[in-house]
Amino acid sequence: MMPKPCVAPLEVGIRFFALSLIFCSATVMAAQNPPATQQHAQFAVASHPEWPKANPADVATVEDIVRAFYSAISTPAGGKLDQIRLRSLFVPGGRIAASVPPNSSRAADVRFLSPEEYAAISDAQTVTLGFFDCNPANQIERFGEMAHVYSTFESRLRLDDPKPIRRGIKSFELLKSANRWYIVGIYWDWERPDLPIPESYLHDSDR
Repeated sequence: MMPKPCVAPLEVGIRFFALSLIFCSATVMAAQNPPATQQHAQFAVASHPEWPKANPADVATVEDIVRAFYSAISTPAGGKLDQIRLRSLFVPGGRIAASVPPNSSRAADVRFLSPEEYAAISDAQTVTLGFFDCNPANQIERFGEMAHVYSTFESRLRLDDPKPIRRGIKSFELLKSANRWYIVGIYWDWERPDLPIPESYLHDSDR
């Protein structure tokens, strides 16, 4: 008579599956809790001392950094964006989420861009046409070292155009670190016939 195996085949499979789950769980936990040296390397501001230094006047207050962003992305026809100034407003790794509005064949979406990528796209357009964003109103909320701004904007091809070519709202996520403000991310949506800007967003918030 053949001796019985120490472990039945089904039990072997179950144990193998259980060990696999333990291994996968340990791997996920290690990824979520990297060593202290790796955690430090992931810090956006502290681990990038070579990041461009901002003009203090651009980043002193929430209002200043929002105003500086609009100034940095505005240029007359034939001009180019100041990429160094634009980068200096963001944390390293900060993103601009360019809105893609919905249409009959596509749901709303976003396209994530670095400040450099945004500048390159803008420069290609401003070779022949200028672009100016102005900011008539901000809705600002703050808690601790973060701030959120719903910023109403108006876009024009020339600064003296009487009417904007479009209006909308930009959403700024901001961080205060070492006595200055940084842009963590920006996302926006445009006004449309079925989506007018609410009257309350045409005036600064009371703070």
